[in-house]
Amino acid sequence: MRRKKSVVILFVIMVLTWLLSGCASSANRLQQPQIRVSNHHLEAWRQNLSQDQEFSTINAKGIRGLSVHKDGETIFAVSYEPRQGKQSFDYWDISSPYHSQVSVNTEELYDLFDSVAQMRFQKIEGISLQEAGISGSTVSIFVAYNKAQNSNAQGAAEPTNARIIQIGAEDGQGHYYAAIKDSEQVMLVDQSFVDLILNVEPYQYILKIPVLVSVDTIEKVQILYGEKQHIMEQSENTWKMDDKEVSQEDFHTFYGEILDMMLTGEREKIAEEERTPVLTVQYIRNMEQVSDIEVKYFPYDEQSMSVSVNGEENFLVDKKQVQTLLDHIDKWF
Repeated sequence: MRRKKSVVILFVIMVLTWLLSGCASSANRLQQPQIRVSNHHLEAWRQNLSQDQEFSTINAKGIRGLSVHKDGETIFAVSYEPRQGKQSFDYWDISSPYHSQVSVNTEELYDLFDSVAQMRFQKIEGISLQEAGISGSTVSIFVAYNKAQNSNAQGAAEPTNARIIQIGAEDGQGHYYAAIKDSEQVMLVDQSFVDLILNVEPYQYILKIPVLVSVDTIEKVQILYGEKQHIMEQSENTWKMDDKEVSQEDFHTFYGEILDMMLTGEREKIAEEERTPVLTVQYIRNMEQVSDIEVKYFPYDEQSMSVSVNGEENFLVDKKQVQTLLDHIDKWF
């Protein structure tokens, strides 16, 4: 009888050892995401590009950067930033207010550029910058563009010129007084187009998804929730989910499910105590100098969860959708 007990105890110890060693092996394979801050060129363009003093119309297709400034604050800034690890349709960065952690809805963005291009400047004499409310104004629009852009061609990558448009008072007849920075010439510009730009809603110009990460740029995906952790890995001809080889089709199908999350709105900016995420997904890249991406989902309210991308927490997602994803993770693994 004692011998049977000893055998059972030994068996249990062996099983526990095997399980613990498996967990340790999985934990040891986890990588710390390497988060790199994306640089953008707007400030360099503002400082270094030739300031265009002409009143000519800007070609919408030639616009490579736009920023809107009110009361000393940059309320919106977007620029064309081709970089490794992104596809061409995802080259635009909204650096303010989203710190380049979103994917841009280019169709909406180009509509905004059309509004910029439709601003027409009309010279007006007999009024000074001070009388027009331009001197000391804290409202301005910065545009970087390729001056030689042909309207029938695709947009050139690099801007050649810039224009800082200072906005003054209204004239009471549907216009704002305006002037190009460092110019003494006061102009009138159509109020409707200026208002559209000054009242820009950044949320309108993003794709309503937390992240967009091409599977081709991924070495592994690390999934952590509760006490569980799973790893998806791919190499040239091998796809694994927790050390189990799967087909490329299955790997890509599940990868798509992880990305298939929709934003439901913007999150209020409130101070938060330290919280534990319900789910963490870490995208480890297979390319040097390309930032890894860490997405965390936190409890928020009865309907929503808050989502953080590389530490930037701006948006909400449906709580039910996160739970559905967790259920799918359990089924796949």
